[in-house]
Amino acid sequence: MRLIDKVRQMVLVPVSPKYLRISSILIAIYKVLVAHVLLFIMLLGLAHAEEMSTILGADIADQKEREEYVYIPTNAKGETMNQMRFKSAANLASVTLCMLYIGTTLATIYVLSCLGLLIGTLRNRHEFFIPWMVVDFFGTLISASVMIAVGYNKMAYCIIGKWQYWGFCAVMVAFNVVVWLVVRMFYKNLVHMTKLREVAVVAIPYPSPGAVTTTGTAANGGKNPSSAVPYHYRRENMHLSDGGLKHMLLDSNEANYLV
Repeated sequence: MRLIDKVRQMVLVPVSPKYLRISSILIAIYKVLVAHVLLFIMLLGLAHAEEMSTILGADIADQKEREEYVYIPTNAKGETMNQMRFKSAANLASVTLCMLYIGTTLATIYVLSCLGLLIGTLRNRHEFFIPWMVVDFFGTLISASVMIAVGYNKMAYCIIGKWQYWGFCAVMVAFNVVVWLVVRMFYKNLVHMTKLREVAVVAIPYPSPGAVTTTGTAANGGKNPSSAVPYHYRRENMHLSDGGLKHMLLDSNEANYLV
């Protein structure tokens, strides 16, 4: 039992209140790197597809020029065999370019959401978490759907075995779900602390100007009366809220010790 408890404690260390912010920052850095890699792959594929489309257009123009000098038999629609092949290739190139443009747009959105997640974790701004949480949630659903669709195709098992494929898919989906839940936990804690920052305040009676002038001057031997006011009672260290000036109960570093 002690061994099981120790293992459980070691597993739960990243999500403990003390290390939750550090875990979220590491997750944000990891997601930013992965998003940039995906965007680079999409841009590289888009560049190759553009080059392929340019070469295909040049080949089609060259073929038309040759047909003006050489007779080539045609079918009932008046199309030669090369024209049919080029037409099919042009349609395939168009679909490929369209898919790559969509993929590049999605990858760019994912990069921006991951950067927002990183900024939010570093500056403790919970509103920056929302785009990444929405994008990653739907991305995980789409990825799981694609994995299931590919798994029902027998051609997918030509390279790896059936159990290896489903095991890999299960590990990837479980990892993404755990990462999303850790970030969501930190997000909920930040929201909770933000509410406390707005609600958990106590009213502190601020000395009237006359009292400060008389008591402060007498206590300091005629020096600056504002020095008689304690540090936490000074106006610049208080929070202006409903009911007058109030003093914050929280430190600026409370996000490291969220409960």
